[in-house]
Amino acid sequence: DVRTVDQPLGTGERYTVSDLAFGLGYGRRISDKFAVGLQVSYLSETIWHSSMTAFAMNVGTLYRISEDGFHIGASISNFGTRAKFDGTDLRVLYDQDPSVSGDNGNLPAELFTDDFPLPILFRVGLGMPVTVNEKNQVHLAVDAFHPSDNTESISTGAEWTYDNTLFIRGGYQNIFLNDSEVGLTLGAGLRYMLDAYAVNFDYAWADHGRIKETHRITLGISF
Repeated sequence: DVRTVDQPLGTGERYTVSDLAFGLGYGRRISDKFAVGLQVSYLSETIWHSSMTAFAMNVGTLYRISEDGFHIGASISNFGTRAKFDGTDLRVLYDQDPSVSGDNGNLPAELFTDDFPLPILFRVGLGMPVTVNEKNQVHLAVDAFHPSDNTESISTGAEWTYDNTLFIRGGYQNIFLNDSEVGLTLGAGLRYMLDAYAVNFDYAWADHGRIKETHRITLGISF
């Protein structure tokens, strides 16, 4: 429902917004220490009767100093075509010269929008698992972000694992980012082995500033 300052309860008009991303990826382990991955995506966004489409590519690498030790990753995301909105919402009625009386003030016209690049994101991450004892392990991680449409930032987090069954997580997102709306994140997970399958249940809580907190629940099966 469309709401304005003059009509805070709604104008009676309605609109819809939708986003779609479909991707196909491939990853390969080049050696026992180095791996690379590639994903090609189709992106679409629709606002009422206007939409835009674009194609993007993501590339990432991971280098492990040792199998169970310090590792470094890097990726570039949203490297692709330029996007532009088009649709019937941009068709308007136009009066070419309002100062002239008696002319046709309802000429059909079309608004043209500028195309724009996708927000490219370059990131570098460091990870380090720390084995406390046979059943307890802590994994530390920090990521640095360099976006094309905002300031640089850092996110950091940690995960404690007990017997590869119970997981407790915590972190903080987008430190140093201008006008950041995210911050503290917390989560937990459980893993249950069922024959050759692993059933995973995860819960995550995140602070999103003005839109309050978000809750995510994930159920997965791996084999």
